[in-house]
Amino acid sequence: MQKKVIDFKTLFFLFIILFIMIFLDRQGYMQSAKGALFSFFSPIQSRLYSSSSGVVNFFKTLEDIGDFKEENEKLQAENIRLTFELSKLQEVDRENELLNKQLKFKEDLCGEDDCLTFKEGSVISRSPDSYEKSVVINLGSADGVEKNSAVTIAGGVMIGKVSEVFEDYSKVILLTSPQSSVNCLSQTTRANGLVKGQYGTGVELEMIDQSEELIKGDLIITSGFEEGIPGGLILGRIAEIEESPNVVFKSAEIELFSDFSRLEEIFLVTKNE
Repeated sequence: MQKKVIDFKTLFFLFIILFIMIFLDRQGYMQSAKGALFSFFSPIQSRLYSSSSGVVNFFKTLEDIGDFKEENEKLQAENIRLTFELSKLQEVDRENELLNKQLKFKEDLCGEDDCLTFKEGSVISRSPDSYEKSVVINLGSADGVEKNSAVTIAGGVMIGKVSEVFEDYSKVILLTSPQSSVNCLSQTTRANGLVKGQYGTGVELEMIDQSEELIKGDLIITSGFEEGIPGGLILGRIAEIEESPNVVFKSAEIELFSDFSRLEEIFLVTKNE
């Protein structure tokens, strides 16, 4: 294979051209040509510089996004932790409020010779049977629970009574159950009767003699005549009175003070003799 040989005359000619250009540049005659070349290549150089800057900025933006994502994840984790701490504080405040209400109610009912004892507990399940209307609480015979013991929420508002007792838990029949019946009094007139659960969602005051007076809005409280149920616990308020000369007994619709579908904390009630 033959090698290409540069013609000596051509090489000598290029050398002369280069020498003349260097000489002219030193004499200042090449400034116009250099300016023209710079003007020609300047836009190309600018585009190249802009492109390289764009690439640098692109990777810098990616880096900033990565840093922002990491910081955002840290802030989200911190927000979750603070939310959890706030939730715990709110639950503590709520529990303290319930205990304070129950303590005040306990002091109001204490007499010279006896007083009520309230043991705090929680609802751990509820019956799926819409007829029975019962809940299970986390207190049992090991906690001193006895059958027919009254169960309340804060403020001495009765929600039901214990129907079955096990070692670590108990079953509570709610006032709204058709199986529930509690001996009671109207607070103002002292009319004696029974608060009974209905097949719907409410309760009624029944077995009130026609000679007894009932007042709309009057509180209905436990009478204390029933074993295991101390007197003075609140059952509800008279909403509507139902009476007729053709029936032997009066009755009334009772407004309850609690949403029985949202029960959480409860108190088991016992009377110290």
